[in-house]
Amino acid sequence: MSQEQVRNTAQHFIGQLQRLEQGEPAAIDGIAEMFAEDASLTNPFLEQLGRERVGRDEIKAFWRAYRGTFGTVHSEFGEITCGDHTAGLFWHSDGTGPDGQPIVYDGATLLEFDPDGKIARLRGYFEPDKLRVPLGRH
Repeated sequence: MSQEQVRNTAQHFIGQLQRLEQGEPAAIDGIAEMFAEDASLTNPFLEQLGRERVGRDEIKAFWRAYRGTFGTVHSEFGEITCGDHTAGLFWHSDGTGPDGQPIVYDGATLLEFDPDGKIARLRGYFEPDKLRVPLGRH
């Protein structure tokens, strides 16, 4: 993939995520379709639980649970860095937890793409203590 293709795909991912955060039901399918069939997804919560998500069905379930973790959530992406098959997304999220408590946290997401332009691996990096939500929700 060219860096322009990587950037465009990363922008599409951001758009799908923001649709999901706004509560659009079809966004779960839209974001899941961006992943390869054998893709993997992990973040600090999943690592603590030993539950890396593998395969499109598990990744789809992750995104459904992600949205259910929040009352409201909105992510702003301040920087996107691109390589030939990778994108680094730097973001700030704020919103409310399921009980209305405020949530504010920052992080980065690394996307690795396969030759077909699908996401082969997603790794999220953030401080889990900033969320204060039950681990089992992911």
